[in-house]
Amino acid sequence: MWAGRSLHHLGDQRAALAAFAARLANGGTLALLEGGLPVRFLPREIGIGRPGLQARLDALEEEWFEAMRADLPGSVAETEDWPALMAAAGLRHTGTRSFLLDLPAPTTDRARAYAAAVLGRMRQGFGDRLDATDRATLDRLLDPEDAASVHRRADVFLLAAHTVYTAVKTG
Repeated sequence: MWAGRSLHHLGDQRAALAAFAARLANGGTLALLEGGLPVRFLPREIGIGRPGLQARLDALEEEWFEAMRADLPGSVAETEDWPALMAAAGLRHTGTRSFLLDLPAPTTDRARAYAAAVLGRMRQGFGDRLDATDRATLDRLLDPEDAASVHRRADVFLLAAHTVYTAVKTG
């Protein structure tokens, strides 16, 4: 059974893991993709705006994530120790592995489009919580006609880490 970046959208993650475990046959494996590291596209200093834009966006995303989790029906605060949560659901943790996606600068048009899509969602979602300088910086980064945009910059890259936890149903 595979659950990719979805369990965190369920209010009671412990109960969801127990339901997954109940549906597995003996010897069946659950693979859970949750966590990892925030994606990176740009160096800390990009020559426009204030240095550290992505770190500030990360902080806003963490706040959004916490509010999203709290607003879910039946939300239960849970320590994100996936191996322990899998064990509590009656599964035997068999491994944890992180996968690195590293597309160095200058990157591909497809990676640039992904960077623009992610930054665009952040601009739209966090716009009112960003200061004027960060809003203006994002607007420039998203404008395909601007030489400073992620569509045209030579220093755009794509770096991400995704973590997968596996567990087996025994007995």
